[in-house]
Amino acid sequence: MLYERKQLPELHHIKHLYDDDTNFIKYDEKILDKSLSPYMFQNDLMNNWLKKMQPLVSILFDQMNIMKNWKNYMVDKYHYRQR
Repeated sequence: MLYERKQLPELHHIKHLYDDDTNFIKYDEKILDKSLSPYMFQNDLMNNWLKKMQPLVSILFDQMNIMKNWKNYMVDKYHYRQR
């Protein structure tokens, strides 16, 4: 998520136009959907709040990726497509 936001969307699209590496998990869109109980999403108020919290939770994971990539100088520090 941070990796995609640090560039212009057009530039990011052009850079990764021919990427066929789909083994990574795009957790910024569904991290809470997959990790929490479906019962919590039945309430409309709670559902809206959890949907708004997903980007914030994904930023926490992105910060961990920065720490993982700190020693690897060959990749960008925001790179998240590890295998």
